[in-house]
Amino acid sequence: MPLQDKIDLHNHTSFSDGVCSVEDVVNLARAKKKDIVAITDHYSEFQDLPKRMSKGHLKVYLDTLNRFDVISGVEADILPDDVSISKHTTSLLDLVLGGLHSLNDRIFWGDARPIWKPESFVEDIRVTLIRAIESELLDVLVHPTWLPDAIRPQTNLLITKNWIDSVIDTAADYNVAIEISGAWRVPDELFVRECLRKGVKLSIGSDGHNASSICDTKYAIDLLKQVKASPESIFLPHRF
Repeated sequence: MPLQDKIDLHNHTSFSDGVCSVEDVVNLARAKKKDIVAITDHYSEFQDLPKRMSKGHLKVYLDTLNRFDVISGVEADILPDDVSISKHTTSLLDLVLGGLHSLNDRIFWGDARPIWKPESFVEDIRVTLIRAIESELLDVLVHPTWLPDAIRPQTNLLITKNWIDSVIDTAADYNVAIEISGAWRVPDELFVRECLRKGVKLSIGSDGHNASSICDTKYAIDLLKQVKASPESIFLPHRF
């Protein structure tokens, strides 16, 4: 079985906003023949955010993960000027994902309010992602090209070649991988080819939150085959 078929580095459990237990995820992964599996629940260390695991729950979370053969990780929130995890906490984990979920009072899922200056908003996203990469707290940047509902149909116009180059160049400089998301089917082929051209590794993640979406990495697998990505271009956590 090719390497990309065996990997899922992005799953959520009932420790944050998923519906499955850790054991459920492990069993689903085994059934779907995934050998390299990470559990990466949403984590917020500095403020109380909805559906986020807090610092007070981290020990129980890690103790639970240690009972299973999984990669221990979290998905930290990328904030306007920060990332919701400390350097000390990153040292306790195998893997830190970073995702931008809201910006300028706009949530990126289920918020249909208009954005009156889309170009300016997307530029703010670019700057925010770059700051997060430069924080040296992240191993993987997830769903970087996902936009709020109101402007998502304009993605191909708003996310320009220069925008893509800027994010990918920074990821290359800081050795941060880019995720190909099974749930959100981003980024697209152009973005992935630029990652390969510039030596940025590609991470495979379902972003699964329930039994049907956990370990569904078909979009990533198909795209990696389409661009003829080599096994060396696929991101694996440090312990591999």
